Amino acid sequence: MKNSYYILSLFSKENCSPCIMTSLALQQVVFPANVVFEKRKLEIDGEEVFRACGVQSTPTLVLYRSTEEGQIIELRRYVGAANVAAIEALLINV
Repeated sequence: MKNSYYILSLFSKENCSPCIMTSLALQQVVFPANVVFEKRKLEIDGEEVFRACGVQSTPTLVLYRSTEEGQIIELRRYVGAANVAAIEALLINV
């Protein structure tokens, strides 16, 4: 898996207090070198993207793995406001 990497996606929306708390916690996390972080906003990406990713409430953090074959596989998810410890637990063993 030398060419695989991980993607941590934060699905959130504007004026969402738990989303803001999670964003602040994410700023305190040191990401491993093989992890890319992306923000997905409901107001920008739209409900279709959130539904396609199985996101039913915000905030939701989803950890994906990109394989050498180019597939994106969901590994774990955390629904609700996440603190630093919860985010680090999502990233364990990556």
